[in-house]
Amino acid sequence: MSSSSPARLKPFGQLEPLSAAAPWAIFPRKKLDVTYRDIGAGMAACLQLREHQRPGYEQKISNLWDPSGHAMITLSVRTGFDLLLQTLKFAPGTEVLCSAITIPDMLYVLRYHGLVPVPVDLDPETLAVDVEVLKKAVTQKTKMMLIAHIFGSRFPLDEALEVARSNNLLIVEDCAQAFMGMYFGTIKTATSFGGAIIHVKNSAVLDEMHRREKRYPCRTNLFFFKRLVKYGVLHGISTPAVYGLFLHACRAVGADHDKVITSAIRGFSGGELVSLIQSKSEQLANAIKDLPNVSIPGHHAEKHYYWLFPVCVPSPEDVVNYMNKHGFDVTSGATQLAYVPSPLGHEHDPVHAKSIMTSLVYLPVTPETPDWAIEKMMCCFRDALQSSSRL
Repeated sequence: MSSSSPARLKPFGQLEPLSAAAPWAIFPRKKLDVTYRDIGAGMAACLQLREHQRPGYEQKISNLWDPSGHAMITLSVRTGFDLLLQTLKFAPGTEVLCSAITIPDMLYVLRYHGLVPVPVDLDPETLAVDVEVLKKAVTQKTKMMLIAHIFGSRFPLDEALEVARSNNLLIVEDCAQAFMGMYFGTIKTATSFGGAIIHVKNSAVLDEMHRREKRYPCRTNLFFFKRLVKYGVLHGISTPAVYGLFLHACRAVGADHDKVITSAIRGFSGGELVSLIQSKSEQLANAIKDLPNVSIPGHHAEKHYYWLFPVCVPSPEDVVNYMNKHGFDVTSGATQLAYVPSPLGHEHDPVHAKSIMTSLVYLPVTPETPDWAIEKMMCCFRDALQSSSRL
């Protein structure tokens, strides 16, 4: 990539600064890190590729990721997780220890198989599971751990692995949000608009997952062609001037733009770019980290890739309303994450995870956000906090 390459990710290239300067412009909280050339190439592939080529491409991708043969391609992480649970055939009522903040659909898959998700609270500063809580949560019914890396953070699993080994537990690591250029979902960087790589160490389990997966219907080229057309439109909408018009239109007809966007980008039922995301996010983090009553979840994580920029504040709804009025698409609830409620009742819910998820706002930081907009966002965020404290 050249130093000017981020401009290519902007829907209207060099005209993007004019869009950002429009009086009605609103900066979206997330943009698709893709070019129209990428979308066009995908659409061309949908017209050219044939079904008989599918196995060959799947094998090539699997070998690139793991030449030892312990990987498989699935439609989504949830598809792979469902295949794993089908294969393992745990008895109903089996407990699965889960990171206390995770993707709700993963919990749905667990419950669909009759399993009981048990939350393990997190360290707010690193978002790592609390190992002492993890040890105490193990019972005779526990058979598995589901550990998720969230908000682009990564943390070492050494201690969790030791707990798993000492209790003969299977461990599943969900890296869907641990961005390092290795995620295929729509809203992450380096997207390919879907798909997942599942790595399974046990060859017998992997073979059975492959056997079961062959019975699943395949998504057609037409499905992906329509998907690319939809995201081509959404990519164009994400320029600030057009996005501002979109939000005003949603408000005019009484629609919740958060719900419209989340439903549209929802998944299936490069190095310099990472540096840019980190640089702009760290610029914002340094400006707000010392503000009173404000915290950044995971800011002490060993590795952090900031594909989202979450901040915990005392009055999230007030901050969202203030910043929306001043040109920034901030949200407090439109995310595919949730805290895991305790099966024992609300009084046993994970304290830190619940506190984080009920006080979060997401600030719109993308590689393309100009420096002047970052500075404006800092000032707006401070003003929003002061305004909410007076209410």
